[in-house]
Amino acid sequence: GGDDKVYTESYDRLLLSPGATAVKPPIKGIESDGIFTLRNVYDTDRIKEYITTHRVRSAVIVGGGFIGLEMAENLQAAGAKVAVVEMAPQVMAPIDFSMAQIVHEHLVSKGVELYLGEGVVAFESHDERVNVVLSSQKSIPADIVILSIGVRPTTTLARDAKIALGEAGGIRVDNFMQTSVEGVYAVGDAVE
Repeated sequence: GGDDKVYTESYDRLLLSPGATAVKPPIKGIESDGIFTLRNVYDTDRIKEYITTHRVRSAVIVGGGFIGLEMAENLQAAGAKVAVVEMAPQVMAPIDFSMAQIVHEHLVSKGVELYLGEGVVAFESHDERVNVVLSSQKSIPADIVILSIGVRPTTTLARDAKIALGEAGGIRVDNFMQTSVEGVYAVGDAVE
């Protein structure tokens, strides 16, 4: 349980699965109310609660990946005016550009505003609203902002245990998912 007791446990094999946490870049104003990261069920519940307790007429989704677009669709269906901001020239980076164009057209036809090739430089709070300031100096007012800009592997335990990390910062594993330490394996979002 949560009683911070430290004890030693022996093992033949140890499996690490610490997952990943949502990326929250050091942008001015990112701690403002009404800004949420979207990574897991807990985040979804917090967002839902915010939407039921605040009037959300406009939403900005930062990140045009699958989860961000899913959220855009849900907020649009809930009656909010939605804008999606994506640094790349297209949404859903893994698909090729011509496929992404179809998604762009669909989003626009649903009334979603697309800001492609745009980064966020600041968040400014004004009476329960957040202005999302873009690299082009455009500013989008929003009642809620959802950050969906990727994840970072959770590697604190591995680092502290002197387990090797890979080039991208994840826990390095071989074809059998074994780490640099004999008998210790790792799986999930934290590995590379």
